[in-house]
Amino acid sequence: QRPRGLWRAGMPPKKKGKKKKAEDASASGSSENKFSALAELRKMAQRDAEPSYVTLDLKLMNWDFMNSTLRVKTSMRLFQIKDEIQRRHGLVKNLVLCKGVFSEVNELKDDMATLEDLGFPGAMEDEKPVSATIYYDFKAQDHDDPLLLVRNSKGEDEDADE
Repeated sequence: QRPRGLWRAGMPPKKKGKKKKAEDASASGSSENKFSALAELRKMAQRDAEPSYVTLDLKLMNWDFMNSTLRVKTSMRLFQIKDEIQRRHGLVKNLVLCKGVFSEVNELKDDMATLEDLGFPGAMEDEKPVSATIYYDFKAQDHDDPLLLVRNSKGEDEDADE
């Protein structure tokens, strides 16, 4: 066996901990930076977790009487907006939605996109409301559909004849 000190022969002696104070100061400064960065990330994550809302002004082309407003989350998908319009108007076909101005350039086509993805700004519930305009147009469902021309067979027509 070798004596304890021989294996370090030729190597310089170990340095003592003189640099620790400087390293501790820089470590505490970097830990403060890390802490503030983490706090900022936490705030951003909380803000993203809270829903933001937009008030949509739904305007039917060429008929002002059917205009309405709808306050929704910006995470709502376009097909849900279309479903709401179809619920209000009944059977429709060729529904076209446009953001801001009714033109082909502004047409909203991706039904699975969220309002946020489509560029609609939002605000938190306690902030000043943000509004955006959606113009829409559609064609009414065919009125010569054979099912619509069938007389009511539940006896309601019979009561009217008597």
